[in-house]
Amino acid sequence: MKRVYVSLTRKGSIDKAIKELERYKDTLVDKEKEFCRRLAEIGVNAAMMTLATKGQGDSERSASFNIAYTVEDREVEFILSITSKPHITKDGRVFYPHLAWEFGAGNYYNGMTSPNPQAGEFDMGPGKFPRQTHVPEPGEWFYRDENGHSHRSVGTQATMPMHTAVVEMIKSVEAVAKEIYGGK
Repeated sequence: MKRVYVSLTRKGSIDKAIKELERYKDTLVDKEKEFCRRLAEIGVNAAMMTLATKGQGDSERSASFNIAYTVEDREVEFILSITSKPHITKDGRVFYPHLAWEFGAGNYYNGMTSPNPQAGEFDMGPGKFPRQTHVPEPGEWFYRDENGHSHRSVGTQATMPMHTAVVEMIKSVEAVAKEIYGGK
């Protein structure tokens, strides 16, 4: 932790302390960026590990993570996001695997509600995808891909890679802050 000492009896001590604080202030944006970068790195690693160990086949390979920073008035904001290659069915419906990984699709693995605690906040989960009609029915269903080939599915288990990322980042805040900003 940065400490600034001021002598009330020595001439120029307050001016020196002010200059020292100004220099320190100039380093804070860089420290905030590094803090965000480190947390994002922890989050991406947690999400990737979740996909690798709890995945549903090869579609996880289409996962792409993005870390975006903005700096405004010395405030740093960062956004960690996941995207995936969308699947477009023969009838034009678009299915985004990363949403299914996060919130689940179908009731075979998930029941009628997503195990993700934020599913309700985003109105996501089994039965929430556009023109979804067979969720209440147990078992499997078939769909046609963009080439017209028929595929059997029982849905996608909610593995929650981004929820896991957030949980791991929250757990790491204190340790990363100490590492970046110093302190005990």
